Amino acid sequence: MQTESFKLIEAEMDFVSKSTLTKSFHQRLPGSRNRLLCNNQIRLFEEYLQTSDLESYSYQLEVTSPTTIKFEIRSPQTHLLYHLAGRNPIQYSQPQVEDEFIFRPRHGAFFYAPKTEIALKFEPGRYHIQGFTLPLDLLNIGSVPGFGYLAGLIAAHKGKLAQYRVSLDFAAMEQTRRIFAELTEELNKKPLIPKSVILHKIQDLLLLSKNKMMRAVGLLSHHDLLVEQARALISKRIAETEEMVLITDIADSLHIQEDQLNRYHTQRYGETLLQYRNRELLKKAKHLLRQKLRVQIVSDLCGFGQISSFSRFFKNETGLSPIEFKHQEHPPKNSS
Repeated sequence: MQTESFKLIEAEMDFVSKSTLTKSFHQRLPGSRNRLLCNNQIRLFEEYLQTSDLESYSYQLEVTSPTTIKFEIRSPQTHLLYHLAGRNPIQYSQPQVEDEFIFRPRHGAFFYAPKTEIALKFEPGRYHIQGFTLPLDLLNIGSVPGFGYLAGLIAAHKGKLAQYRVSLDFAAMEQTRRIFAELTEELNKKPLIPKSVILHKIQDLLLLSKNKMMRAVGLLSHHDLLVEQARALISKRIAETEEMVLITDIADSLHIQEDQLNRYHTQRYGETLLQYRNRELLKKAKHLLRQKLRVQIVSDLCGFGQISSFSRFFKNETGLSPIEFKHQEHPPKNSS
């Protein structure tokens, strides 16, 4: 059995006698929520999922006095980390290293950790840490350029350097929370989700963080901004209207030729704008079908002129007809 890559080892208190510590990561159901520690000073819950070489983890804490928690890092690794809740920063430190990383609330960061112990210091309050381990080959997603700011982290990982490294951090606001909500929905639906699902969510987060970081250092080009505006317009119109969103209309709104806008998008994201539009449209269709609406109504709300066109689109994207999808989400009750 493969051992976990990191492990909670102690807190700044009598960890064993005053707490309830659950079994190791791989003896628990992936995707489940588990109480790791609970006493009058700290409440700590963890969610963990591993699919192949990808790990997703979440820690929710509430502490009533200054507390330090330590993790044993069992191999050099790179993480995409988020500090999603709370008012106080989290202090990351490493033994024998004087440097300290102050992780601000509602921010994300890329973090390289060597084989060592990492200490997290918390002031009284509530916290939510969400993270993913990142295999090095994942940082080249669809041959999308622009991740040069991670070169230092990747070099540290490959060289197995002894000291941790942190990238420039970036804001983690509504779009980030939406992606996490989608991942949580998948986890709640079936804990052992396919690797492709979590991989796609990580890719979304990588691209979003890339935009945040490039904007922070002034490297987001005019073409990049046009592409982001196009994606935002597509998502907004799909969410707020009952008309089919056409890429040519999006291009006209941005005063650019459709083929040129699509070329910029493909260069940046490795997919066409139509593919992005279809993915956003599919999310809306699935949401409406889960509300037990009739297929005809869903077809109309998604902007399809005929139910046959909607059914063909849905099956091409999912492999299921809308009726089959509804039955999968809401199985008919046995009559016996």
